[in-house]
Amino acid sequence: MIFLSTALYYEAKSFIDRFSLKKDNTINKFQVFKNEDIVLIITGTGAINTACACTYLISKFDANKYDTFINIGICGSVDRSVDIGSAILMNKIIDNGTGREFYPDLLYSHPFEEGCLESFDAPVKDKCNIKGSFVDMEGAAFFQSVSIFMPPHRIFCIKVVSDYLNNEKVTRYDVSHLIKINIDKISNWIVSIRDKTSKPKDILEEKDMDYINEIVNNFKLSVTMQHELRKLAENYKIMNENLILALEPFTQIYCTSKQEGKIYFEQLKRQLETV
Repeated sequence: MIFLSTALYYEAKSFIDRFSLKKDNTINKFQVFKNEDIVLIITGTGAINTACACTYLISKFDANKYDTFINIGICGSVDRSVDIGSAILMNKIIDNGTGREFYPDLLYSHPFEEGCLESFDAPVKDKCNIKGSFVDMEGAAFFQSVSIFMPPHRIFCIKVVSDYLNNEKVTRYDVSHLIKINIDKISNWIVSIRDKTSKPKDILEEKDMDYINEIVNNFKLSVTMQHELRKLAENYKIMNENLILALEPFTQIYCTSKQEGKIYFEQLKRQLETV
């Protein structure tokens, strides 16, 4: 499943229309819209509302580590060089109230700018105390609550810049328009994430494992190294289908000692970490 959360209906409407989501009238605690593989919840503004709504959704639909949760909404920007309407995928999230920092693990390719989001308990008026480049009221609570149940590479926060913290009023029509101009980019990426994560247990095929096992034997790898190799291979294949091409040269190397195997293993790791 792909889970989506927005604070406001006008942040959600374009996605409801794009994915033909229908309101779940059996749920009265929150507004929830869904189809067969996407569920969207409107949380309301602020940290408490966000944390409660996301936790409720995860519990209601039995979300697990193989599902994906994406928070989408608007934000203010400290940097005026960033255009209004820019969609930003956050690689760091700061909770202003506690000082805690969170780091989404961005394994998948994406078409967005990346940035640092700082979440506040109330609308921001003083730019002097801001550590992040972008500001909202929900991102930190979203990430902190969802990360209890799901791993960081399955949790994403996308924000669309709506203002420069200059106290100009952002109307519901502004919000709807800003999301709408990004709907193709964000929706296409959501579909790509759904497709890449639909069969997590089948990432490595039998032929992939034949090559990996051959390298394990040739390099005399320890059990720990074997697990590390498999994880690297899975991540590589998620982002680059041609795993065999990367592994094949290393199947021709035969090590006479574990020490020699470690040297070549480091070379292989560098290869798989480069996409």
